[in-house]
Amino acid sequence: MEFLFFFSLAGVIIVSLILKFDKKQAVKVNAVLKESRSVPPLFMLKSTEQKISILKAALRYDDVPQNMAAAASLSNIYNAQSESTRLSKVQELKLLSSKYNNGLISIEAYNAKLDELLEQVQSQGGSFELAC
Repeated sequence: MEFLFFFSLAGVIIVSLILKFDKKQAVKVNAVLKESRSVPPLFMLKSTEQKISILKAALRYDDVPQNMAAAASLSNIYNAQSESTRLSKVQELKLLSSKYNNGLISIEAYNAKLDELLEQVQSQGGSFELAC
């Protein structure tokens, strides 16, 4: 009879320890889940970075003139119509990036807008290349 009492007491103690451990783990998991909600999806971030680099290369992002005199000299080098289109697309990219960086749009909306802009630029073909 003593053995039955001893084993039932040991069983209750073990079950209570398991329940305490389970509760601690649930609290830890909930804390991690709360923290991870604010982190954007990794693959979407990587995709967004790739789209931005493709757009910057296609639009010659670094060739944006700093003033009107520089813009006038660029019109002699590049096709005027495609140059104005290119500059407007560069401005769209800058505006879109600033909206995302300021938290005005979500990563999903940013990614979708980059898709649209990339499609528009690719539909232009090679018209943003140097005029020969």
